[in-house]
Amino acid sequence: MTKATTSAKSTLTMHRLTMLTFTLVTYALITFAVLLGQADASEFKVASVNIDKILLHCEAADKELSYLKSRRDRYLKDRNSSQKKINALAIELKALQAKVKNKAMPRAERNILLKQRENLIAKYQSLTNEVQQSDDEQTYSTKQNITAATLRILKQCHLEINDYAKTHGYQWVLEKSGRTSSQTSPLIYARNAVDITDDILALLNKNPTPQ
Repeated sequence: MTKATTSAKSTLTMHRLTMLTFTLVTYALITFAVLLGQADASEFKVASVNIDKILLHCEAADKELSYLKSRRDRYLKDRNSSQKKINALAIELKALQAKVKNKAMPRAERNILLKQRENLIAKYQSLTNEVQQSDDEQTYSTKQNITAATLRILKQCHLEINDYAKTHGYQWVLEKSGRTSSQTSPLIYARNAVDITDDILALLNKNPTPQ
């Protein structure tokens, strides 16, 4: 079998798969359209919700943010203390380096200063590495805490939306603040969709998110 024949068969197979996919999608869309057309407008209710707005104004999110800020402030206070020590070592090392450059200094005294400089450099590097490691750990911990807090709030939000939709007879609730890779919200248009964001926000603030 030649390469041309193999390529032609591969192209034909891909064409058939594409046509099959197109047919299935078209059938699904037609079926949905038929069912939608058969449904009574009063029975088919659609709502939309803005999750970004909820996260921005949710009291639970404010509490989580305040907690993370307090932890950050405590860390920065400790870090500033360590940074002062590093700065002091740098100044001391600079002064010692100036003394070592004195060519008239006796060899024995110079050796003592060189040993002191070696110890200072070791302390400086050790403390610098310690602060850098702490910064990395703090960054990682903060990201983990933010993710966990967001998931807790979103979980509670999902539960509230489910209950609200069941209580008020909504078949669909569409999220309209999300962004796709094209920076476009998944919800382009929804006829007669009721925005229930404020209602959900009120329920969330009335029922605090479990910690």
